[in-house]
Amino acid sequence: MVRFEDANPADSAQNRASYYTMSSKKTSIAMLTAADASRFGESINIVFQWKRSLYKMIWRHSLIFLIVYFSLTALYNFGLGKKNREHFEALTAYFARYTRSFNWMIMLGFFTNTALHRLFNTQMTTPGTGRITTVFIMSLKQNLPEGPVIVDQYARWVVLAWILTFRIVCKPLREKFPNLTSIQNSGILLEEEKRMLQRGGYPTPRPLIVIEWMLLLLKECAKEDRYINKSSHNKNVEAVMTFKKGCSNIVKFSSQNIPYAVIQAVIVVVYCFGMVTAMARNLPRFENEIVRHVIAYFPVMPYLQFFVFIAWLSVGRAAVNPFGNDDTDIDVRKLCDTHIQDLAWLTELYSKTLDDVFYNLPQKQFKTQNEGERQSTFTETAC
Repeated sequence: MVRFEDANPADSAQNRASYYTMSSKKTSIAMLTAADASRFGESINIVFQWKRSLYKMIWRHSLIFLIVYFSLTALYNFGLGKKNREHFEALTAYFARYTRSFNWMIMLGFFTNTALHRLFNTQMTTPGTGRITTVFIMSLKQNLPEGPVIVDQYARWVVLAWILTFRIVCKPLREKFPNLTSIQNSGILLEEEKRMLQRGGYPTPRPLIVIEWMLLLLKECAKEDRYINKSSHNKNVEAVMTFKKGCSNIVKFSSQNIPYAVIQAVIVVVYCFGMVTAMARNLPRFENEIVRHVIAYFPVMPYLQFFVFIAWLSVGRAAVNPFGNDDTDIDVRKLCDTHIQDLAWLTELYSKTLDDVFYNLPQKQFKTQNEGERQSTFTETAC
C-alpha cells in the first residue's frame, strides 16, 4: 500500500509550478509546420535550407572526398613521371571497371529501409500523456472531497511513467533527470514513491511499476464508487493498457536495436565505395586534353555517386537513434517539458467549470428561464 504522509501534494504542485517557470524561460516550443506544396518555389526553399538539413549531416564527408580526389589529381599531374602516369591510368581504369560490377546499393538499401521502418513504427506508437489523463478526469464524479488529490496523483504517475520510459532510450533526458532525486525536485515524484522505486527485487522495469500503481488506483476508484458510470472503469483500464503498450515499445526499441555489425558493414561498404569512386576515372579512354582536365578538376559524376551513398547512410544512421543530440533527432527534452506543463492545467480541469472561464455565456439565459418555469410549476402544484 502506498502512503503519502511524507509529502504534501500542495507542496508538490508548488514545486512543479516553479519548475514550469524555469523550463519556460530556458526553452521555447517552436511550432514547426510542413511546407506548403502548392506554393511556387517552396521546393527550392526546402532544398537550400541548412538547419536540420542533409547538407549539415554530410558536408564533412563531402569535403574529405573532394580533398582525396583533388590530391590524386595533383599527384597524377605534378608528382608522377610518364611511366608512372601509365600505371596510374591503368589502375584508375581497373577501379572504374569494378565500380559498375558491384551492386553496392543492396546492403545500403536494406539498412536504411530497416532503420526508417523502425523509426516510423516508433513514432506511431510513442505514448502520450494527455489522452489517458483526460479520460480519467472526465470519468470521475464531480465534487468528490478526495477528487483533486486523486487527479493529481494519477496525472503525476502518468508523467512519471513517461519520463522513466524515455530515460532508458534518450541520453539528453538522462542528462536532464540523472537520478530519481532530480525527478523528485521537479515535483513529479514523492519521497515515498522514490523509496519504493529504489528498492531492489522488482522483475519489471520502473515504468511498468508506476503503471501498476495506476491500475491499482483505478481498481480503488471502482471499489469506492468514484466513477460516473460502471463503463468508465473499463475505458480507463483500456487507456492505461494502450499507454503501457506504447511504453513497452519504447523499451523494446533500446533492447532490440540494429546490431552494430550491420551498421559497421554498411559504413565500411560506403567508405570503400567512396575511395573506389575517387580513384575511378578511366583516363585511357579519353585522349582529348580538355576532357581529361574536366575529369580531373570537375568531379561531377563521381561526387554525385558518392553523395547518394553517403546521404542514404547518414539518413539511416540518424534513424537508428532518433532520441540523441543531433539536430534531426526528436527533441525529447522539450517534449517532456510539454507533458509536465500539460500536467498543470489537466489537474485543474477536474474542479474547473465553464463558468470559471466565461462569465456571460449565452446559454445562461435559458438556464435562468428553465429555473423560473420549474419554480412556477412547483408553486402551482403546491397551491
